Amino acid sequence: MKFEIASILNRCTTELSSNKDINLAINNILQIVNEYFYERTFYAMNRKLLFFDIDGTLLAGGIPGYIPNSTIEALKQAQANGHYIFINSGRTYGFMPEAIKEFPFDGYVCGCGTEVIFHGETLYHYDLDEDLKRSLQSILEECKIQAVYEGRKSCYFQKTEKPFAPITAIRNSYAKTNLEQPIRFFDDPVLDFDKFVILTDENSNLDLFHERTKEHFDFIAREEMHPYGFEEVVPKGCSKAGGIDYIVEHLGESLASCYVFGDSTNDLSMLTHVKNSIAMGNSYPEVLANTSYVTTPIERDGIRNALKHFELI
Repeated sequence: MKFEIASILNRCTTELSSNKDINLAINNILQIVNEYFYERTFYAMNRKLLFFDIDGTLLAGGIPGYIPNSTIEALKQAQANGHYIFINSGRTYGFMPEAIKEFPFDGYVCGCGTEVIFHGETLYHYDLDEDLKRSLQSILEECKIQAVYEGRKSCYFQKTEKPFAPITAIRNSYAKTNLEQPIRFFDDPVLDFDKFVILTDENSNLDLFHERTKEHFDFIAREEMHPYGFEEVVPKGCSKAGGIDYIVEHLGESLASCYVFGDSTNDLSMLTHVKNSIAMGNSYPEVLANTSYVTTPIERDGIRNALKHFELI
């Protein structure tokens, strides 16, 4: 906004100083200003809110992945057309891939709705109760379940002699994140996390875990990491859909102006919440069955094709 206004003022100053006919200069200045405000009004009236999952939706090639060039060009064009583009991810902000952080998104719904950011400002953050956070370790141990607590600046791991293979993979990946202290442990004096993931095997008692924690948390069943079960555990009432609602209310928009893009089961809350829901061609079957439109896979220009289909670019 500041840059735009400075640019307009510079154009007006140049017109006034270079045009000897003061009346013509004033007319030209009025035209410049009118065009600017007409353009902004037109964009505001036609603006859409676009929400994108990360892995498998914006990023191709697995983890850490990359954003295809066609996707980058399409996102830039969508912004140029006046639309707002948001990340809507299960990841907390600090652990989003660098490729995502480097792109100028208008905002982020992080950690399955536990944090909402718009134009660099945190609008909402859910703070877990400290005693609740401390009580989880004993429940996890009793149920023989392994977990990773996901915070904005650190992720927390159990100290165990036999971590499940996916836990080790997550730790190795997150250790490379450009944060001051990305890896911490459950016994850390500071437990600062927003949500967590759990992994189970044949010895785990998932039903007991659900019973002990259902008062405070919702559970998102994810695709199995064979032979391990995988769930995301989110503070009760938080979701990707809830994050969208917060943005919509903040901007005075409606769900009819929203478009959501996803590929995985943790995207279902937003994909079933918004009429204009787009599944990537590489999506899981349950996702394909619960969206209004299926585009091509991310590697085959899926985002660009979808944005063109809905005349957003």
